[in-house]
Amino acid sequence: MRMTAKQRLVEALHHRDGDGRPWQIDCTRAFADKLCKAVGCPDVDAFLGNHILRVKYKRNTRLGQGTERDLFGVTWSPDPCGGDVGVVTGLPMQHAASFDDYSFPAVDHAFAGKQCDILEEHKDERFTMFSITMSFFERAWSLRGMENVLVDMALNERFARELFERIERHHMELLDAVLTREFDCVYFGDDWGQQQGLIMGPPMWRKYIKPAFSRMFGKIKSKGKYVCLHSCGDNREIFPDLVDMGMDIYNTLQPEIYDLREMQREYGRHSAFYGGISTQQFLPYASPAQVKAKTIDVSRILGDGGGYIVAPTHSVTSDIPVENVLAMVKTSRRKQ
Repeated sequence: MRMTAKQRLVEALHHRDGDGRPWQIDCTRAFADKLCKAVGCPDVDAFLGNHILRVKYKRNTRLGQGTERDLFGVTWSPDPCGGDVGVVTGLPMQHAASFDDYSFPAVDHAFAGKQCDILEEHKDERFTMFSITMSFFERAWSLRGMENVLVDMALNERFARELFERIERHHMELLDAVLTREFDCVYFGDDWGQQQGLIMGPPMWRKYIKPAFSRMFGKIKSKGKYVCLHSCGDNREIFPDLVDMGMDIYNTLQPEIYDLREMQREYGRHSAFYGGISTQQFLPYASPAQVKAKTIDVSRILGDGGGYIVAPTHSVTSDIPVENVLAMVKTSRRKQ
């Protein structure tokens, strides 16, 4: 009997092959529009056969001229390169001398509940993820500014600790609100890496960031749910920590940074990898035949014996040919 998308992905997380490897093609709005025009599909996820349904604890208020304000009061402007995330242009705590100058938001329980409703509607069909984006270090710098946060971490420990503690308290309350609901996984988005090494370095990461994530991971795992971490850049120095903390899925594995064989050899038995096919240096320039060959190659490296979700390293952007994405999906379907 053919597996559902959810069953296939769960098999992969338990390092079993099932009836084929799961895949997930995350798309920017611009690429989704391009795909729909090319193939005439009303539902991109259904057309691509995506295995994951992810909803975000994210609700922005439009301010005009393309700018938006998020739930923490951070102001965003559109990405000039056409991405979906946007560019931070308003930092609520940039000049704050104390926490009297900024009020942390209350958890929006009603909104979180509505997002969980969406997941529960599809809990038997697809692998469901509740997503907290800009979750911790990113949330801190979006409030304070990157330079200020890094200076705080080095020279103003009391302020830095309180900032991170308040963010953690917010997220712990949010987790308490949603972990009673029926979904599979909590996804954290928090970029820590550069092309080489961590932005803040391993000692600062272990001092300020690891303790909070260890507690959040522990809470999630205690409720029988999986943990997925998205963190761009080079996180090799702390990968053993992440494994010990209970990370189940790592996204995204960028081949410009990581030796895929080495990562599979060192960590593949502990965590599943989600990504691995480059949106930076490969997919925009390759032919469909090259994409097919690359998909097979990366799947063999990372997925023999399970443990791999076939995927691009990031959401597909509009400079990537539709034919290349279709070649990746067609190749992934071949065993089913």
